[in-house]
Amino acid sequence: MSQSKKSSGMSWRSRHRSAAHQQAHALPADLPAVVADDPLVPAGPPQLIDTPTALAGLIDHLSGVDCFGYDSEFIGELTYIPKLCLIQVASAQRVALIDPLAGLDLTPFWQLLCDEKIEKIVHAGQQDLEPVVRLHHGQPANVFDTQIAAGFVGIGYPVALSKLVKELSGVKLGKGLTFSHWDQRPLSTMQLHYAAEDVRYLPAMRRELGQKLQVGERAEWARQECQAMTQVRLYQFDPETQVGRLRGSTSLSAQGLAIARELLIWRDAVARNQDVPPRSLVRDEVLVDLAKTPIKTVEKLNRVRGLPRPVEEAHGGAIVEAINRACALPPDQLPTVKQHEERPVEKFRADGLWALVQCLSAGLGIDPALVSSRQETGELYRALANGGADNLDLRLLRSWRRSAVGQTVLNMVQQEMRAEFYFDERGLQTHSPSKNPRSTPPE
Repeated sequence: MSQSKKSSGMSWRSRHRSAAHQQAHALPADLPAVVADDPLVPAGPPQLIDTPTALAGLIDHLSGVDCFGYDSEFIGELTYIPKLCLIQVASAQRVALIDPLAGLDLTPFWQLLCDEKIEKIVHAGQQDLEPVVRLHHGQPANVFDTQIAAGFVGIGYPVALSKLVKELSGVKLGKGLTFSHWDQRPLSTMQLHYAAEDVRYLPAMRRELGQKLQVGERAEWARQECQAMTQVRLYQFDPETQVGRLRGSTSLSAQGLAIARELLIWRDAVARNQDVPPRSLVRDEVLVDLAKTPIKTVEKLNRVRGLPRPVEEAHGGAIVEAINRACALPPDQLPTVKQHEERPVEKFRADGLWALVQCLSAGLGIDPALVSSRQETGELYRALANGGADNLDLRLLRSWRRSAVGQTVLNMVQQEMRAEFYFDERGLQTHSPSKNPRSTPPE
């Protein structure tokens, strides 16, 4: 690292954001909104909401509509809780941008997001729902995610908003300003333009996707998947879940997983107290290295590559205590190791089962990424090969996934039933499995 970078005090994310911000704002600022001729796409520039009176008027308007589009801009690399910088909303009549940095009381807006009677339309909106839980301590309700819905109607998942708008309306949006300095004031014309485009078309996209979902049970399946995004537990720190997300955790032993879990709990508490992102305090790979090769004395922590020396000096004792606490757990309290090295024949057959899941999903117009994964299908294959999957807790065998695809997979494997596939102008299509057992291999 150069001396200039060392002395700048900026993380690589901050430097990247600054460079992207400068590059984007070097473009012409007079960008008129390209608005489709559609009654659900509001025309005109957005209204900036930065006073209590303007916010009250907007809340009154949104309280009287059936649905509205919602998005947010935030910066997540500087603080424990991402810094909320802008809120975008759009009804069929207007587009508005709420300034959270203007000292406004946003409680009425968060209450709208928790209101069951009004539908909130988002695109890839899980992070946008987080402030409702983190800042308002409420539970978002009645959410329709256009990215999720697109995965149920043969468009694909995940899909970028710009590609979805182009697919459904023919309008081409700009690239957007993902890494802009949204916390700087005043906001530029460029920022206001692109922030508005992120929500302007959401009501129209909701209508188009809603029409396409009216085939079979797709609307109900999409509703269930969108509802799953509103669960409060998704936005709370859960060490059990976080362990599985650590890169390299699949190679850890049961004791290693226990160490990683304890270190995650320690890291989260310190990061929360210091108001920094957990991964900026200690990187994930350092935690995994400590889990693989436990350090049981403070004096030996200086051998750990990547562990910041200030962190070692301030928290070395707590790190060692967390490691020793995990090492002292009895076997029955250790996490379950899920990794499995597949034999060649197992891999071939599990690949075949995953191909079946993909075909059944695609035949229904559902992107397979919404239904299951190769890893999960491998677990299912091993369970079926060893006598059954009755006690197996897999996404594929729960909720809408089971009725859409999972039960068919079980029927085909356990009862030797068959399904028929064909390809037409709509893509891959499938018929339900025959109720007659398969007596001969299909031609």
